[in-house]
Amino acid sequence: MISIKYDKRATQDLEELYLLILEDKKSVADNFIYKIDNYISLLKINPEMGKDCRESGFSRDCRVLYYKNYTILYKITKTHISIKRVMSSKQNYKGK
Repeated sequence: MISIKYDKRATQDLEELYLLILEDKKSVADNFIYKIDNYISLLKINPEMGKDCRESGFSRDCRVLYYKNYTILYKITKTHISIKRVMSSKQNYKGK
C-alpha cells in the first residue's frame, strides 16, 4: 500500500488550522485533525479520488481533494502520496 507524507507547508497549514479552531474549543480542534487525517488516509486505497488541479482552477501539477470547507492539494509519486497544502475555503488559494 502506498504511504502518505505531509510536506512542510501542509504540516504548517494543519497546525495553523488547529490553532485557529483551538481558540474556540480543544475537543473540536482535536476532532478536526482526527477526521481530516482519516479522510486523507483514504488516498492510500484510491490515490486518484481527487480531481486534477487544473480542472479546479489551480495552476499546478497536482490533484485536489475537498473535505467539508477545506481543500487538500496532493501529488502522487511512485513511492508515496505527497500532501502539499491543506487550506480553508476562506483562503484565496487559486493559482497557488
